[in-house]
Amino acid sequence: MNLNRSNAIKKMISDYIIVQAEIALSMGIIGSIFAAEQPITYHYFFLPALLGLICMLPCLIIYFKEDMTIKQVIIQRVAEVVVLEIAIIWVVHYIVGDSPGKAGYIAIAFSILFFDVLTYVLSYLLEKREADAINEKLRKDKEAKDKNET
Repeated sequence: MNLNRSNAIKKMISDYIIVQAEIALSMGIIGSIFAAEQPITYHYFFLPALLGLICMLPCLIIYFKEDMTIKQVIIQRVAEVVVLEIAIIWVVHYIVGDSPGKAGYIAIAFSILFFDVLTYVLSYLLEKREADAINEKLRKDKEAKDKNET
């Protein structure tokens, strides 16, 4: 397996775990507020894994395509959020029906969007910090090399 494919698979697994966490947090928080009286069974604990898999489908192309434009990445990320929103709202409606009410479904949609945006912002900040550290090391190495050559 080449390095690019290996990195793509690692990133895909990492993103899948993050999406599961987003779903679990959204369902847990909003469910506690709007549907706390609803009985649940243990098989509901598998929903974040299943929904995460469904929501990762629009993302598959970005892991193996090297040169996506910013516009293409934004379109893909929007598609991911839309699929995530639809899947979770459908599942919640299937499980608890109309008990959360319109406000509950709006809160679910907002929390999904919030956690998704939060994830992208945190990911960007962490990756930017890593890139800045690498660039600083490269700059110092170049300065040391230039100093040794003179």
